[in-house]
Amino acid sequence: MESSFSLIHHRFIPVRHRDGSVQDVGLREVLLRAGDYERIDDPSPLVTVALYRLCLAVLHRALAGPADVHEAARWYREGFPVTALERYFERFGPRFELFHPEWPFMQVADLHLDLEGGRYVSHWTRLGTELGSANTTALFNPAARPNGERRDAIPPAEAARRLLEHQTFALGGLIRRFTTSARSAPVATLALTMAQGRSLHETLCLNLVPYRPEGDRPAWERPPLTVREVRSLYEPVCARPFDGLTDHYSWLSRSVRLEPEVAADGRIGVRLIGFAAGVPYRSSLEETGNTVDPMVAMSRSRDPRRPYPYPRRIRRHQLFWRDVLALLPTAGSLEEEGWGSGQNQPPPVVGHARAVLLAVKTQLAASRPEGPGASTVGLAPQRAIPVSVFGQVSDQGKAFAYRQEEYTLPEAYVTDDHAFTAHVAWALRTASAAGEGLCRAVHRLAAEICSDRNQREVHPADLARLVSQLPAEPTYWSQMEAPFQAYLAQLDDPESAGAQWQRAVRQTAWMAWELACRGVGDGGPALRAGSVAGRILATALKALQPEWTGEGCA
Repeated sequence: MESSFSLIHHRFIPVRHRDGSVQDVGLREVLLRAGDYERIDDPSPLVTVALYRLCLAVLHRALAGPADVHEAARWYREGFPVTALERYFERFGPRFELFHPEWPFMQVADLHLDLEGGRYVSHWTRLGTELGSANTTALFNPAARPNGERRDAIPPAEAARRLLEHQTFALGGLIRRFTTSARSAPVATLALTMAQGRSLHETLCLNLVPYRPEGDRPAWERPPLTVREVRSLYEPVCARPFDGLTDHYSWLSRSVRLEPEVAADGRIGVRLIGFAAGVPYRSSLEETGNTVDPMVAMSRSRDPRRPYPYPRRIRRHQLFWRDVLALLPTAGSLEEEGWGSGQNQPPPVVGHARAVLLAVKTQLAASRPEGPGASTVGLAPQRAIPVSVFGQVSDQGKAFAYRQEEYTLPEAYVTDDHAFTAHVAWALRTASAAGEGLCRAVHRLAAEICSDRNQREVHPADLARLVSQLPAEPTYWSQMEAPFQAYLAQLDDPESAGAQWQRAVRQTAWMAWELACRGVGDGGPALRAGSVAGRILATALKALQPEWTGEGCA
């Protein structure tokens, strides 16, 4: 029997309803009824953002836009053009078949399991970042690989999600299939930012940046890719540039062929897959200093030997809130001080979301009903912009973590984004000054303890070992995330928010310092060392801006 699983009609996208329940829906339903759902919500942040990018790519192509912010604002208010979506699904419906014999969705059709004696066969776990297979390590246990050969299968819905996740986040490394080493996916290690709306429909509109369809095609609109074509790209390596936004969103980072199996109960599953290197890409960063991905923030290096910007990544030991300025525009003199995002190119989706909300307000004001009883209740756009940052942390082709961090840019950002950036820069500068003072104090504390114990010059290795056992700095920075979230939410009243932020900085720094002091004991030498080193922190905290001036960067 022929296996069939259409991504347009079959359920595979997990969506959360307003009552908190989650169900799977097909691509057609998720786009035509986006206003009924709160958001896409998979347990894996990588799967979640990969599904969002699929939806955005389909909308861009089906609607051939938006042409500008005003069209996106109109869709925000009125919904997507249903007829255009239906025509697109009718035209390209077969291209969304997961097991189509000639053009399986985002796969290489002739990468069969028996090709070259089964040389390219892998278990489906090869597609899952956190699972681990005979070729990859498990995300949450990097030292271990599964014992023996797994024989389990997954349903087509999960196979579709895993396929999208892997094509979006595949890490580079040895592969020995078509080539020795395969490149990572274009955004595999980058921080991907999305603006969030009150419903899935609003979220999609806020992230639908202006789009020109000419010359651009996603993977499912291209002729089916073959093994011969992929192999030729590595003899020698012939990297292809991105043709446009949806080409980038749907890049075939790996050659994959899902092989359906029919179980005894008649259910279709995927156990084995064909797997090999995909299409090598040529980044535009080195050539133009730009990236076509609107979810990525860029930072300009201060190294004169590196003139082009580099994309922001998720850091292994640092939450993204300390880099939140990368999401914001330049603010006055901050660029000169090295704090402003003049060193940065914020993700276009964030500025686009703000522009859409402002355009919606303008459109509503122009069409506001008049006369007795006239009302626009329920039409007002959201006042704040929640922002999600997705990504994975990796090193040398191994994943160590994946994250989804949430921040809210309040109405103050929508009203005046440059003033808002100045306030945020002031807060981060204050936190960094306190953190640096804490760092110096801890090092002095460790030096005093080591010198008292050894009665000689402190050896750097001894000092470093003791400092690593006093986790004051990591504690300080981890504990400051919640106050920073509160600070952002309160920035509609910057004077009050600034005062509360300063109190939180001082209290958290002293709390972390007390933790360090407890780590060296309570004997006489430890108390003396704490008294000496504590003055360093006290001086640093005293030097902080004593009161909020209302300027944000005074």
